[in-house]
Formats: sequence, structure tokens, C-alpha cells
Amino acid sequence: MVWCSHCGKNVSGLRPYDGALACNLCGRILENYNYSNDVQFVKNAAGQSQASGNIVSSVQSGVSSSRQRRFRIARDELSNLTVALIGDERDDLVDFAAQFFEMAAEQNFTKGRRTELVQCSCLYLTCREKKLPFLLIDFSSYLRVSVYELGSVYLQLCELLYIVKDKNYEELVDPSIFIPRFSYILLKGGTEEKAVVKTARDIIASMKRDWMQTGRKPSGICGAALYVAALCHGVKCSKSDIVKIVHICEATLTKRLIEFEHTEAASLTVDELGERERVLEKSSSTPPPNSNKGTGLLCKHKGQDPSAYGLCKSCYEDFVTVSGGLVGGSDPPAFQRAEKERMEKEAAARDENEGEFGSLNQVNVGEKPFSEKGQGEKYWDDGEASDESGNLSDVDDSEVDDIFLTEEEKLLKTTVFDLENKDYFEKQAAKAFMASNASNADSPDYARKLVEAVKKARKEKQQKRAEEAKNAPPPATAVEAVGRMLEKKRISGQINYDILEELFDTSPSPKRSKINTDMEEADMEGEEGSEHEDTDE
Repeated sequence: MVWCSHCGKNVSGLRPYDGALACNLCGRILENYNYSNDVQFVKNAAGQSQASGNIVSSVQSGVSSSRQRRFRIARDELSNLTVALIGDERDDLVDFAAQFFEMAAEQNFTKGRRTELVQCSCLYLTCREKKLPFLLIDFSSYLRVSVYELGSVYLQLCELLYIVKDKNYEELVDPSIFIPRFSYILLKGGTEEKAVVKTARDIIASMKRDWMQTGRKPSGICGAALYVAALCHGVKCSKSDIVKIVHICEATLTKRLIEFEHTEAASLTVDELGERERVLEKSSSTPPPNSNKGTGLLCKHKGQDPSAYGLCKSCYEDFVTVSGGLVGGSDPPAFQRAEKERMEKEAAARDENEGEFGSLNQVNVGEKPFSEKGQGEKYWDDGEASDESGNLSDVDDSEVDDIFLTEEEKLLKTTVFDLENKDYFEKQAAKAFMASNASNADSPDYARKLVEAVKKARKEKQQKRAEEAKNAPPPATAVEAVGRMLEKKRISGQINYDILEELFDTSPSPKRSKINTDMEEADMEGEEGSEHEDTDE
């Protein structure tokens, strides 16, 4: 077929005897090349004869270029992956994934990487764009490779194709798209499947409003929602069944269930939860009035009209999809942390103003530091400041009166307690001091002073041990000398001292009495006499 510019379409063409190619409809000459089967010879400038013209092959080669052959093979492999994972040969997914693969190959992304990993990354990226319910672990299980290895290639591909808006940001996956697939695997198309899917989606929407989706994998959210929904509708299933379906561990599923238990939606029935979600969905879909007064667009689409909360329409819809809206849920974790820190700072400032607690660096005159004051004294101070209605001062029973300690007994118990727990108080004071100076931990001077203080304390401890060993009296016995040597070499804990004392026991054995000695000699003489009689016989 040849294109005819006069007719405006492809025509078969005719080639008369002169060899020119003409259109079979209008007769326009399309090619003016003369072809001949006869070999003709002409003379060149040197007078030598040579064949005239060029040899044209009658059979066109069927081998395409290496690039086209490579893309054709990749397309076939993508088609096989689609059939194996999705169960249907969808040409739209294959075309989309093949375009991603061609873009990656043109930028040399396939060099140094396994081709099947790049192809699976392209197909998974297509599933993400088309919002299909497939996880990355499904592709890694099919290839029998680590999911982290495949995930690394996928993230690098997203950065290469500028699909990720920011290296630290990627559009979240909606967990609700996985619910129909997981519920079908769990229930095998049972009668309760539709009800379980609806309830699970309501639970996921509630989790979004309570900020449970943020920073968590969608498989864990789906597993918890599906498990709760199945039990609510009387479907008997265990945690191990859910774990096998959604590809998570049982500890993760238990943790998500505990987190959902602490939300408000956990105390609602199935009907109450569904009604609540329908009301909140309507309120979230409609932007609140006067939500943009005095504020401009806070998103990147500066040229569009604001919709709500300083966002354009598309950004507001994405915000509602990810977070579930601003109504009917808990505060975000970042807000809760900031609020907790603010309350702690206010409490610390109030306590400092009231003078209840003193700083380690600034101790009031006449007041003992924490390491010297002790826990017992602190307990009695709190007891004196407590309400007098609970101190049993109106009890007249003599047995109960004997329970209370006198001032001398209080002081004695406090002193004993402080002496027994002196090391503990010193360690706690050191930890508190380190915590109070944590803000200076990045300072080089602080680090240098800390190292010097540790070296000084270690040196003082060694000098103290050497002084004690020098001033110690000489050992009175060999056992004492060996004990000191073992303690010095720090192996005294591995020695049995009872056996050691027996080895160095030099006390003389007890003397036998004279009566016993005479009796033993008589017995020996009797035995010798009997031996002589036997010999004479």
C-alpha cells in the first residue's frame, strides 16, 4: 500500500512496464524508480565494466530493531503478570504499564536492576493510579522476592517519573478499596458479604476521622475493620484467618483493635455507626459557610477560587478523602502532642512559682538537696500538707494509737531508709541532673566537661582503692592473703571459700587416747601370733 496525496488515502498502485509506480485510481505517478530483472553493464571511468544499478532484496527482513523487540517482550511479560495477578487480561492496564516501562527504559532505569522488578513496579504503579485493590506484597509473593527490595525499586521509579510530589510525601491509599476483595476471600461470596463490606467501610471512615489511618499501612486498617465487621454480623472467624488474608502479623491486628477500642465509635452499635457516618459524610461534603473569610488560598493552586479552609476544590476533596473531614473525630496526634507539651509547661511554671519543687542547680538556703533529703522525709512532708480529715486524729482506740510513730521514731526510720538507699538517691539525682542539662547535650563544651567529670570520678575511685590497699594491715592467715589477691583480680565471685579454707587448714589432728593405742597394739600382736601358728602346722 502506498499513500496517494491526490486521492488522500492508501492505494495498492500499479507498476507499468517502464517501472514507475502509479495510483490505480487517479493515475498519479507516486514513485519514478525503474526496476529491471535484467543485468546491465556499464563502463566506469577506468574503462572497466561493472553492473549497473543496485541490488534490491525481494524478501524484507522480519527482524525488528533491538528496542522494538525489547518493548514487545516486556509487553508480553506485563500481560502475563496481569493475567496471573488480576485474573483477567486487561489491555488498558497493560498499555498503561507498558508506557511507564518505556519511559523508565529511555532513562536507563533498567540498567543494574532486574527486569521483572521494574515491570512489577510499573504494573503496581498502574494499579495505584487506577485505584485497584492490590498490595505490593501480592507482586512480591508472585515473584518470590523480598517486598522491601521491590518497594525500593518502586519508590525510585516514582521519583524518576516525578510522580511523587515530594520525596517525603506520597498520596495515601484508601483502605476501603481493599474491603470487597478481602471480604470475598473471607466469606466466599456468602449472604452476609454486602453487610460486612458496608460496616467495614463505615469503621474505616470512623478510623480516618480519629487519625488512625495516618502513618499506618492500609492492610492493618482493613484487617481490624474486617474482623470487627465480621463479628458484628455473626460471621465466625479468628484473628489467624484475617492475618492470612491481609498479610499482617497478629500483633499488628491486636494493636489496631486496641486503638479502635479507645475511640468513640467502638461504643456504638452497627445501626448507630451507619447513621452517624451518613450524617458526617453529608456535613463533610458541604463546605462550611464563611470558612474562607479573611484568608487566601493556602494550597499551591493560587489562581483558583477557594472552597473551604483556605483550599481549592480539588485540594479540599483530597483532604476530606484522606482525613475524613474535621467533624466527628478526635484531634490529630500532632495537635494532641502540642497540647500535652503546653499543659506540662504551664504546670511546671505554676509549680515553680508556688515553690513546691526546687531546681537541682538552685537549692534554697537551709533546704536539703534531693539526694540528702531522702524519700522518707518527702513522704512525711506530704503527709503534713494533706487533708486532716484522713489522718485518723479523732480515733480513741489505744490499739490504733500505737500504730502512729513518734517524732523520734520518724527520724530514726527516715535516717535508716536514707542510709540503705543512698546509692539509689544518688543515681536518681544524677539522672535528674542529666535531664535538666539535656538542652546543652549538643554543645561541645558540655560534652568535654562531661568526659572530664567521668574521668575524674574514675580516677578518684581508683585512688581510693589504692589507698585502702596500702593502709590495710598485712594478712593474718594464708586464706586472707589468697582472698585479697582474688578480690584484687576480680575473680572472687567464682571461688568457693569453704573449700579454700579447708585447703589451708593447718590445725593438728586430734590426739588419740592411750587406752585406744594399747588396745590397737594388743590386737596387732594377736594377729601376728595366729599367723605363726598357721605356719608351724
